[in-house]
Amino acid sequence: MEKIIHMLSKGLHYVAQLILALMMFMVTFDVLGRWLFHRPIKGTVDFTELGLCIVIFLGLAYTHLQNEHITVDFIVEKFPKKIQWIFESVINLLIAGLMVLVAWSLLENSQRLLNSNTVTGDLGLPVYVFAILAAIGAVVFALTALLYTIDYAQKVVKDHES
Repeated sequence: MEKIIHMLSKGLHYVAQLILALMMFMVTFDVLGRWLFHRPIKGTVDFTELGLCIVIFLGLAYTHLQNEHITVDFIVEKFPKKIQWIFESVINLLIAGLMVLVAWSLLENSQRLLNSNTVTGDLGLPVYVFAILAAIGAVVFALTALLYTIDYAQKVVKDHES
């Protein structure tokens, strides 16, 4: 299971990187086109708005997997390792629970967007697809946090046994 979560996180991270690179090129060419030829690229705003949402949600799990999130642990780091692991386990369980709620909300919202046939202004892209992609990112983030919950809980139990 751990290997699958790692692969999913890494795969979503690569997709986020690709979308970020596409956003970079599109904005650059849009600015150049607007400046040099007075011809902006139609749909740049739509693409960057939705792309940024996707980059954030698809990158969350991998960032958590690499322990790159900002943490404030100046108090917790003074406790013994076992207490730190308990804190980490509880925090990751809370993260997992909140991300499941976020994913659920995103899926409900995507259903509303589908039913109302909401599309972007310039390109006419269906917005519900991007809400579903964000929900997928939230679910993988929740799975990553759950993986860490189990990992830290096992450390507490193993430390207690020895």
